Amino acid sequence: MKYLFLVWSGIWRKRTRAALILLQVTVAFTLFGVLQGLDTGIKQAIARAHANRMYVLSRVSSGDLLPLALLSEIQRVPGVVAVTYESGLGGIYQKPDQQIGASAVDAATFARIFPEIVIPQSQLEALVRTRTGALVGAQLAQRYGWKLGEHIPLQSPLAQRDGSGDWTFDVVGFFQEPDDPDRANFLIVNYAYLNEARGANRDTVGNFIVQIDNPKRSASIGHDIDTLFANSPHETRTQSESDLAASQVQRIGDIDFLAHAVTGAAFFALLFATGALMMQTIRERTSELAVLKTVGFADRRVMALILAEALVSCLLGAAIGLSIAALLLPRARQLIGVGYMPWIVIAVGFACAICLALVSGAIPAWRGLKLRVAVALSRH
Repeated sequence: MKYLFLVWSGIWRKRTRAALILLQVTVAFTLFGVLQGLDTGIKQAIARAHANRMYVLSRVSSGDLLPLALLSEIQRVPGVVAVTYESGLGGIYQKPDQQIGASAVDAATFARIFPEIVIPQSQLEALVRTRTGALVGAQLAQRYGWKLGEHIPLQSPLAQRDGSGDWTFDVVGFFQEPDDPDRANFLIVNYAYLNEARGANRDTVGNFIVQIDNPKRSASIGHDIDTLFANSPHETRTQSESDLAASQVQRIGDIDFLAHAVTGAAFFALLFATGALMMQTIRERTSELAVLKTVGFADRRVMALILAEALVSCLLGAAIGLSIAALLLPRARQLIGVGYMPWIVIAVGFACAICLALVSGAIPAWRGLKLRVAVALSRH
């Protein structure tokens, strides 16, 4: 630590050049943090998917609705333990940027199939009793300061029988998702209310969610369900939760390839740019390094000081870049459900910063190690 002031002074000897190096490193690690954060967060979300849960959607398009009458037939498939359903309702709360999603469900079966969603039993019963009731995600409630008994008006594209797009819900409780708090950002409402009030597509649902007895038989159970409705007006496609999540990500693009390709290119360019700037810095400071050796600094200590300058610059830029990425990632929550920076990305980011510093500072440090005092001073 006693050499920290000397290292810091060496970094900022040329302020413009130091700021340029810092900016380059910051931009590279911001890209790294955002892309690798998205990639890692998606992989973690897929890995956390429940193996005993499957989704039944329309084979034509995931946006097509299915008749509610299919429920009884799905329940009879061997291996199916429970079935629930849901339909989506989106709307604007007060301002155009306050978009809120609601999931219209059968409360009792929904709570059974989604045990990770923690709902107090009394509040779940209140939802069943209250036609216009709504359970609010903890994060959503915190954002808007909603309390029990409040009325939530939503302006939705989904019209009611009278043509109005105004929907009103009464807060009867709250829910949490301890394993992934960021996901508790929507409303759970009664499907019966939605179905009775909407002007079109009555007795249809967006999808069915099936709980199975043996995850190892998910492929055969899904095939049995789809076979039931083959060659019918409502053919289905049944997928496990992890397969569904993976397919949704694929619609966006190959994030894994994009993350590795872009960050690899950025680091490759950064390595040469940073190395060239550091080489120029060392050439300009040849006499200063010679003086350090003259007053007693050993060759290896001078080399260590040069590497320390590269290390501090890269670690500082990485810290700023990863912090910016951590602030940007929550904006991706609406797109792919990832709203946080995984710790593994932060750890790998700092490891990359150390490697970048050692590689880019290796040649300048070697020149400092081999510098001869008499030769260096004779040139000035």
